[in-house]
Amino acid sequence: MKRILIFLAGFWVMINSAQALQVTQDMKTRIGIFDACEQSLTYSFYRNKDYDIRTKLRTTGTFGTLYPFTAEYHAVGTYNESNFKPQDYFYETKSRFSHRTKEITYKNGIPQERISVKDGKKAVMLITVNPQYDRSIDLLSVFGVLIEQIIRTGKCDFQSHSFNGKKYSLSTVKKIKSEKIKTEFFEGKADKCQYSLEVVDNPDAGFLINKDTPIYMWIMKDKETKAPFVAKIEVPSTPFGKLQAVTTKIKVEK
Repeated sequence: MKRILIFLAGFWVMINSAQALQVTQDMKTRIGIFDACEQSLTYSFYRNKDYDIRTKLRTTGTFGTLYPFTAEYHAVGTYNESNFKPQDYFYETKSRFSHRTKEITYKNGIPQERISVKDGKKAVMLITVNPQYDRSIDLLSVFGVLIEQIIRTGKCDFQSHSFNGKKYSLSTVKKIKSEKIKTEFFEGKADKCQYSLEVVDNPDAGFLINKDTPIYMWIMKDKETKAPFVAKIEVPSTPFGKLQAVTTKIKVEK
């Protein structure tokens, strides 16, 4: 269960400069027949080429009763058309049994330290970058790359490596088709894209969501501002049943 929630929070996520675009979307997730969690995601791109992405999640319903859990993830950095350079990545999770934080610090987009705290015990580890994946970024920044590319080109197809402080992964997104969709909250034309996540330096890492698990997302554009947002996410099969997350509300600021 924890891995499902961390995947959702990781898939979903100040600066003193003029804001160019900020989008906040609220979502709710069901797994099987149960309400599972609510989450919000905010992405901000600034005119000076800084970015800020954050996401919050909390379990609800039956899952919230059986497994109370909250998580906050936050990534900041700089970007241009060719790459994203993270400056800092931080997350905090709380459950009935533990409280954890982790921070990855960067220099010129290269990870330097992983600072972890579990139930008050702090550990600092210097990071030795695998030169094969030296352009890896955090998973929230991968989402930033996707959204920035859609804004700039209208296309969702891309690949990017990510690094969580221990393992390297490859995110791949490809467009399947354009179609009309209707949820309880939004309807209209959307690009249906497939996302996969593969742990490249440890194929037996045991991720709940692996490269063979299809993850589908439907990307729409706000009718007034044309800002892209993820209207729906679907994972046909998990150990707890089908997972479906839908956006309930969006707020766009320019």
